[in-house]
Amino acid sequence: MAIDLYDELSRLVMALEKRDIEYAAVGAVALALHGAPRATTDIDLLVRPEAVDLAREQGFLYEALPIRFSDGMEVRRVTKIETEEPHETLTIDFLLVNPNLGEVWSSRRRVETEFGGIWVVSREALIRMKTWAGRERDIADIRRLEDLDR
Repeated sequence: MAIDLYDELSRLVMALEKRDIEYAAVGAVALALHGAPRATTDIDLLVRPEAVDLAREQGFLYEALPIRFSDGMEVRRVTKIETEEPHETLTIDFLLVNPNLGEVWSSRRRVETEFGGIWVVSREALIRMKTWAGRERDIADIRRLEDLDR
C-alpha cells in the first residue's frame, strides 16, 4: 500500500501542534493552500531544528546528510520507507529557519483545512522563495500563483 502524503502531512502537523513546534508549509503544499495545487511527492516545511526529531518519531527514520547552501540555508531531508517500491516512500525536506528567512518566517499565517489549521508562508513569501530557487518548476509555480490574480 502506498504512503498517503495527505495522511502523513496531517499526522505530522498534528504532532508539531501538540508539541508547540513552530513550522510553516512551503513548496507544493503551500501552493495548494494558496489555491494553486499541483502534484508532488514530498512535503516541504520551514521549521526550527527540533522538528527533525519529531519526524523520526513519526517513522521518518532515514536522514540524509544536511544540505547547506552558500546563502546559509540548510535543509534536513528525512524519508519514510514502507517497502523498496518507490511509491511506498515519502520524503520531508525541512528548511531550517535562519536570519535570511526572517521575513519569510514572519509572513506565516494559519489556514484552515479539513484536518484543522496549518501554518503556511504568505503567497508573496512563497513567490520570493521560488524566485531564489529559480528552477523551471519554481518559475512555473510562480506563474500559477500570479494567475490567481487574473
